[in-house]
Amino acid sequence: MNVTLLGLEFAIQNYGCQALAYSFANELNKVAQIEKVQMNYTAVVFAVSEHIYVPGTEQKIECMKIRYKSLSFWRDLRKLFKNSDLVVDFTGGDSFSDIYGTKRFYMSSLIKVLAIKSGTTFVLGPQTYGPYKRKMVKRLASYIIRKSYSVYTRDEESRKYVAELSGRDILLTTDVAFSLPKEDTDTIEDTDCIKIGINPSGLLWNGGYEFAKIPLNMDYQKYCRKLLEYLTKEQKYKVYLIPHVGTKDDPEIENDYYTCKKLHEEFESTVFVEDLKSPMEAKGIISQMDVFCGARMHATIAAFSSGVATIPVSYSRKFEGLYGSLDYKYVVHACTQSTKEAVECTVKYIQEYKKLERTVEDSLKKVYVHQQSFREAMCKMVQEIHGGKN
Repeated sequence: MNVTLLGLEFAIQNYGCQALAYSFANELNKVAQIEKVQMNYTAVVFAVSEHIYVPGTEQKIECMKIRYKSLSFWRDLRKLFKNSDLVVDFTGGDSFSDIYGTKRFYMSSLIKVLAIKSGTTFVLGPQTYGPYKRKMVKRLASYIIRKSYSVYTRDEESRKYVAELSGRDILLTTDVAFSLPKEDTDTIEDTDCIKIGINPSGLLWNGGYEFAKIPLNMDYQKYCRKLLEYLTKEQKYKVYLIPHVGTKDDPEIENDYYTCKKLHEEFESTVFVEDLKSPMEAKGIISQMDVFCGARMHATIAAFSSGVATIPVSYSRKFEGLYGSLDYKYVVHACTQSTKEAVECTVKYIQEYKKLERTVEDSLKKVYVHQQSFREAMCKMVQEIHGGKN
């Protein structure tokens, strides 16, 4: 069975994107084992690598590089879809929207439409839908949703939004990254202090993209500094700055590495966790924290799925949607709270971290139910596709 993966990146220096990609490959492998079906994978990606494998196996995932301006790319893509039995698209988890600009939306949507027109089973994987601010964007999104074989979402807010937009009821599941395996590591030293992991977002630090500013109500740089001022003065805390996007070799605009470096230089008692090699290793580090506060959603998912008291800093409704669906209310709202309110809220949650831990434990029960429902739906779909071939 030939499977094409869209909107999943295995090699770019964004461990959130990688977490989504490797987690879904892991889930598909479980489905293949349950259904006793051989699956062959091709990922259509911006960053090509020869070293992408299904987690825990030696099965290679082939890559086709996205080259929007090349006619041969579109020809090869059409051929790939025709030769596939299943196409699954995640749109990066949160990019099926125009919040990151219309160009990104239209180009990814063009690929979706081509897949739908090929006649191959086309599925929209668990992701956030919208918001769609422009009429043409909303119309095209509605068309794609209505024409898809199956549509899944990771949050209740998106489920309601899609129902209003397309009239279609879709399956509520959760983010597949909750099932990302973690890599055991002994990088974090034993300490009697409460370990606080902080993941500052380079994107928010730099004000968002020039073409798509993020409408924060708080001063994000001031928020980070005020929070660290409090934490580093308290001897009971040990603070770890953990990047989830970018390395020292990547551009600075969206890069957490440089933000962590700047903050570490200002607050020398912090520990700057450098040279992470994979999202699995990042999750291994994050899982050793007592509290984790982050503005990268998949970094917070790494913490949450490890049972760590988690404080997501939301700049998009994807946070409220996902965590609201899990009845988890300990979210800092960067687009509505003032800097002072956000700092006070974060400090309060840190002080109550044992309470947060218990709530995470309860919410994870809902995650497991959602994961099982998604796996069962995927198994049923594979049965239908595979049965139709025989």
